[in-house]
Amino acid sequence: MFKVRMMAAVAAGVLLLVPMAPSAAQAAAAAAPGPITLQVMSAFGSGCPAGTTDAVPTADNQAFNLAYSAFRVYGGDYKSCRVIVRIAVPAGWTYAVYSVINRVTPDLASGSAARLQMNAWFTGYPWTASSDTSTSGPRTSLWTTMSTPDSLVYAPCNQSYDLSVNDTLRVTGSTTSSAELIDTDVRVSTIFNLTWKQC
Repeated sequence: MFKVRMMAAVAAGVLLLVPMAPSAAQAAAAAAPGPITLQVMSAFGSGCPAGTTDAVPTADNQAFNLAYSAFRVYGGDYKSCRVIVRIAVPAGWTYAVYSVINRVTPDLASGSAARLQMNAWFTGYPWTASSDTSTSGPRTSLWTTMSTPDSLVYAPCNQSYDLSVNDTLRVTGSTTSSAELIDTDVRVSTIFNLTWKQC
């Protein structure tokens, strides 16, 4: 089961630690064997036209990122996307996802609002994450949300798994207001923070 917390914007390119949850902080210190191999198997929906979704690991292999380059919504509308990413890791190692962070760039006038709904799960083993959060205008600062597990669930060893992510972003109010599911400064939409252990 996951809890959703709101976070302020953080420096680009660093993993986010959660001081409220010691298990997450301990997880962040675990060594990463690298490399992670990611393949976008499919992406469909109004928020992710063909060729606009990418998945890449961080340089230290402590996380992997999704990026949407066309997931911008204007007031009075919504967009959605479902993406499936195949994940393979080095033989003899396994991993758990200890937090999921969404990053949205809003441009909301007074009286406008944005709502992001996210669900993520791995096919074949019992890990899920979800968030359903909103923010109101006036706002132009980065908006982030985070889901953290009550306990870590490690993937079975020596197997590749498909990660499914469903996102729906809605904006109400002025048609000149908008929100984009990406941090436009670093081109990252969703961060999956990992911890590792040997099989």
